[in-house]
Amino acid sequence: MHSHHIRYARKRRVKPGVQVQERSRRGDSRFCLDLGWSRPILLPRRVSMRVKTLLVVCVVGGAAFATRMWTEQEFELFRRSYRQEWFARPESLIFGPRRYNYLERIKLACDFVAAYQVSDSGSPDFGGIIEAEHLPNVIETDNTQEAIWIWSRWYELTGSDDYRENIRRAWVYVLRHPAFWEHSGQPANVWYAIWNSGLALMVEMQYRRTYADSSFLSYADSCRGFLIRNPLANGTYLECFVTAQSSGMAYDFALDRSDQILRDTAVTRGRRIQRWLEDNTTLKLSRAEWAMCGGTAFWGVCNTVCREDTTAGWQWVQTYAESLPGFYPSGTWNCSHNIWLANAYRAAAELAGDEDWWLMHHYLTDTLLQKDTDRDGGIPATWTDPTTQDQTWVTTYLVFMGMDVFVTPTYDHDVAALEFASPRPRQLYITGDTIPVRPVVANVGLLAKTFPLTVRGPGYQHIENYANFPFLGIDTSLAFPAFAANSAGIYQLDAVTGATPDRNRLNDTSRVRFKVYGRFTLAGTLIDSGTGEPVNAWLKARISGASHPLDSAKTDSVGRFALAVIDTLIRIELQPGFPYYRRSWELFVHGDTTVRLETQTAHLLVVNNDTLEQYEGYYTSTLETLGITCHTWRRPSSGLPPYQDVDRLRSRTLIWYSGNTRVGTVPVEDQDSISALIARGASVLLTGQNIAEELAGTQFLEGVCGVRFDSSGWSRFFVFGNRADSLGSLIHATATAGGDGASNQTSRDMLSPMRNGAAILLVYDTLTNLGAAIRRLDSMSGARIITLGFGFESVNRPLSKPDFLTRVQLMSILLGWLCPGSGLAEPSDRLPSPGLSFFVSPNPFHSACNITALQHADIEIFSASGRRVAILPQGTTKWRPGPDIADGIYYLYASSGPSAHTIPVVLARH
Repeated sequence: MHSHHIRYARKRRVKPGVQVQERSRRGDSRFCLDLGWSRPILLPRRVSMRVKTLLVVCVVGGAAFATRMWTEQEFELFRRSYRQEWFARPESLIFGPRRYNYLERIKLACDFVAAYQVSDSGSPDFGGIIEAEHLPNVIETDNTQEAIWIWSRWYELTGSDDYRENIRRAWVYVLRHPAFWEHSGQPANVWYAIWNSGLALMVEMQYRRTYADSSFLSYADSCRGFLIRNPLANGTYLECFVTAQSSGMAYDFALDRSDQILRDTAVTRGRRIQRWLEDNTTLKLSRAEWAMCGGTAFWGVCNTVCREDTTAGWQWVQTYAESLPGFYPSGTWNCSHNIWLANAYRAAAELAGDEDWWLMHHYLTDTLLQKDTDRDGGIPATWTDPTTQDQTWVTTYLVFMGMDVFVTPTYDHDVAALEFASPRPRQLYITGDTIPVRPVVANVGLLAKTFPLTVRGPGYQHIENYANFPFLGIDTSLAFPAFAANSAGIYQLDAVTGATPDRNRLNDTSRVRFKVYGRFTLAGTLIDSGTGEPVNAWLKARISGASHPLDSAKTDSVGRFALAVIDTLIRIELQPGFPYYRRSWELFVHGDTTVRLETQTAHLLVVNNDTLEQYEGYYTSTLETLGITCHTWRRPSSGLPPYQDVDRLRSRTLIWYSGNTRVGTVPVEDQDSISALIARGASVLLTGQNIAEELAGTQFLEGVCGVRFDSSGWSRFFVFGNRADSLGSLIHATATAGGDGASNQTSRDMLSPMRNGAAILLVYDTLTNLGAAIRRLDSMSGARIITLGFGFESVNRPLSKPDFLTRVQLMSILLGWLCPGSGLAEPSDRLPSPGLSFFVSPNPFHSACNITALQHADIEIFSASGRRVAILPQGTTKWRPGPDIADGIYYLYASSGPSAHTIPVVLARH
């Protein structure tokens, strides 16, 4: 089962007298044509590829008068000999030394596949290749043909005929189970036979070229005839992908055999795929089906249509390669899909010479090689599969579509300095550190070598000698002394091989650049900006974006602190006690630094009394969106909150929620303290599905909160504003289940007001007015109390109800009444009402919100301070705030029409 191929340079030596080189200085790659003249011609990297192509043709054409014109094969060899000096790291698209000895990795892959060949000569599957480590009974022709290719290619690359017997057995299986039988006689599955027939052409051609043996040419001709006679309808993604794959492989075979009929067939089918791709290119290139993907289709067009007309092909690649995805992150067999994607980028790079596409090919190849964590040579088909489920067909893909281009050509004498194991460019190094120096060297040539390896840099040089370093050898040297990071700065180490002779100098140097950070002290004081008094708190310093702190310190009695930091962007995080709130500052540190930090008390206190201390984020994120600061207190683990300091809060407001707690929803000692707060004029939002049921008949519930418990277990989940209440009439509706809420409500309480200034705020049912929330204004102290018969954490706006309120909108209204004049939120008679003339979604929003108007009206937009920031004329359906509009609450006011009103919307993040 699966997907496949390509064509790469097959010869191991460049034509005598014509060498293609590449040079790179600080990323400025140049193309160098050495035609035997006194000086090579250097083409700057920034010159367009069309100009480069024309200049190359002119130069070669000029040289032809002195020698002769190149043959098509020589042009093909020249085209395929393009190489980058620097290659991609899997974790970043930047140029750097190669990470792997690809020849050694190909040997591991060949051995892995050989281990899964059926060796029992009495078996009908003798010579066939088992599909995967965990699928011992699946043996198929495509797996076996691909194995013949990589084993033959190994001999061609190295001259080591290690797999001759494996190849002989594999041909026995293939002739017993030819490619054109791989559909069980079912016409609906003929695509599988075509797929295999394309592979057969690729494999036979490689075998015949390697061994100069045409014994299986008749088999390839049979597959050729089947492929020509059975065009696919191309009505599905799978059919299109198979057509692209088989046509691309057929084109190579046609050139090899001078077969004009097969060549025309391949190009014609390639043009069909080209037209198919050009209709919604991005979507089709992003799709994957079976073992193939959009990259397969792209490669098929490149290897037929674009090679047939290279000028038009260059233009097509320039136009459509930008639509290739960067990675297929999910899906069954996505490792296979990403190998095909790498192959597509390689084809684009060969046609257009774009370094970024070579980089993407290398990035994908190296990323997939990381999946061989047990170094058995095999990789799985799906990224999330364990290492015990490596598959042979995906492993062969990685050889001929990924790594093969990096070992073409091979040399007898070639030693490469690979990527440093240490230092690492992104490692954190600080002055005083002793940094291990671990260069990596590999023998990527065919003969054992004796050579020196030198590592040098500022104030550092060391040489190690290697004697008879073997074929395929790799070594991470532990003999080099450590680098002493005595001062801050950016350092560079070069590892240079000194092998003589060495046919390929492009890989002789590996370079690593790393930064050593200086150690500095960040000292200062932390004070209350309102009182000027020192604040008792813990401070943590971390590199901005990092998860682990560099240092932490506690302020002393006068607010002083000192933190050990390094010279970079530092984030200082404040973790204070009550009544302050957590916050942070960021600053660049260039040396020893002294700062004065000022903070304020929080707006309000949130007490988390859930048994497992869950659901906190539903409250803190809502308040953060509204720009309201809070101190959170986890009652089960932290004990009694410091109620005595609530008066220091900027809004003197308490939010108490019980979450899933059933017993002890509001402990007796807390009831007394909250009652005392209310007597002093503090405001309280009490929310929880079991609070009223547990406290039914108590002085706290009835006398202080003004709530009588009627019953529990309301099963429906919509909540509506009480139209008869001045505040409730501002609330259209919301939901207490599903969506982005906590979905934890199992026992909603039904409430009614006592005769002590209490009133119904929310109802479950607008017909019977069953109370869902009660609000009370204490006439003696002026305190305001809201009791919800459900947990606020469950509130959400269903997608099907765009006029319902979100948690942010509901909290804004509740706090607007609880904290009048505090600046948290201002109550208005121009809030959402049942007779909406327009509504807004999403809310909160990021970069833009959609306005659905039920009548034509100009819409004015005001900030929370009352400043008008924009006017949207009639018919406008979207508001896109400019960069000068800060995050926060804005009011959209319909300034005309019979039911003019205001909707508060929240710009959550720019």
